[in-house]
Amino acid sequence: MKSIKKLTALVLAFTLVLGMGVTAQAAEGDKPILALGADLSADQRATVLGLLGISESDLSDYDVISITNAEEHQYLDSYLSSSVIGTHALSSVLIRPADEGEGLNVTTYNISYCTIDMYTNALLTAGLQDANVYVAAPSNISGTSALIGAVKGYAEMNGSKVDEQALETAVNELVVTGDLGTSLGDSETASDMVAYIKQQILENNVSSDADIEKIIRDAMEKFDIKLSDDQIQQLIDLMHKISKLDIDVDALAKQAGEIYNKLKDMGLDLSKVDTKQVGNFITRFFDRIMSLVNQFIG
Repeated sequence: MKSIKKLTALVLAFTLVLGMGVTAQAAEGDKPILALGADLSADQRATVLGLLGISESDLSDYDVISITNAEEHQYLDSYLSSSVIGTHALSSVLIRPADEGEGLNVTTYNISYCTIDMYTNALLTAGLQDANVYVAAPSNISGTSALIGAVKGYAEMNGSKVDEQALETAVNELVVTGDLGTSLGDSETASDMVAYIKQQILENNVSSDADIEKIIRDAMEKFDIKLSDDQIQQLIDLMHKISKLDIDVDALAKQAGEIYNKLKDMGLDLSKVDTKQVGNFITRFFDRIMSLVNQFIG
């Protein structure tokens, strides 16, 4: 009889744990953040809102902030010419909080230069997690400055301040990756390689220029590409900045599953990342089961 009670308790506990997992959602009442380009005309604003599936009458359901051209220049002037940045802030970003563990998901509209993987990599560097990010523009633009709105909006959504160092590094990563993609004629390979190098830097706690360069050259061999000395130095400088940020390496695979699954499919060694992620999940899962079992039979 006692064994039956224990078995029943275990089944009940297992059911409760599954239910707990399903209801681990973003906090109720969290409003999505809508960061609109400050220089959008009325027609352009209507176009952007339409792309994002929002009407003017719905705006009270969102926390609305602005992205200004001054902010674009503040973060981009070190990496792009003023003519490229322009004089009008048009990029707009919608950020919806996602359930815990759902990851970072990016969708773009009228963005001709920055790819989804480029945004995802850079936003992870800036600290974004568990969010659905939609980037839109009224017509085809590069979309580089949208990163600023995404990071600014995410900080607003979480009631925190923008980490200036993380944002500056993320902008640097976006620009370097874009330049590599243009040079290689393959944005996807550029994004994958930068993601791989970043994971290796963080996983192995590498910070010296010599060790960073070794990882970069190893990646060049694995991805079968050639980079100039200047491109290698740009990556060294970028990874040196990334090594100083407080980035959870386990979160990379968890938040950007599609990117890191691609790397794994290529035969690249990401076992440490995956093992930690799965191991931690299993440990937490059974700890919760046993805790509930003890409550039932204690």
